[in-house]
Amino acid sequence: MTTLAQMLGKHWLHVRGMTYDFIDMLKPDDLGLRLPFPESQPIDYQLWCMTGASESYLKHLEHGEWQGFASSMDTADDLSPNSIKTLMRKTDARLIELLEVVDLEAQLKSDEPGYELVQRMIEHEMHHQGQLINLMFCHHLPIPKSWADKWALAYE
Repeated sequence: MTTLAQMLGKHWLHVRGMTYDFIDMLKPDDLGLRLPFPESQPIDYQLWCMTGASESYLKHLEHGEWQGFASSMDTADDLSPNSIKTLMRKTDARLIELLEVVDLEAQLKSDEPGYELVQRMIEHEMHHQGQLINLMFCHHLPIPKSWADKWALAYE
């Protein structure tokens, strides 16, 4: 029987895997691309927020309450697509570790069950994928196959 932790871990790795498919097609210069209005945040901001949110949600899950937002991208020496992906992979490994030891149905100190926090983490990742779709179409970036399949995206 598949456990809740296994299902959430699998779902996270699928969604994060799609993010990696996007990162894999980026050139370093693409990180600064933004939409054509002043309030738009560039691709590297989207990835910064995705990285920081997942790291921060995991600290919340581990400690039972919000520990503040922090992104390892803030202290990274290299912010190339590959280095960002490496930082994100550390979060994936940490999530899988925590899913093995945290009772996801128990209430955290923040008065919510752990599974809701992990689900929010997944939703946040998907929100930023939506932002990246806008950037992808605006700048005619390649559409990763996983994104074309999942969201029926094409330049037709």
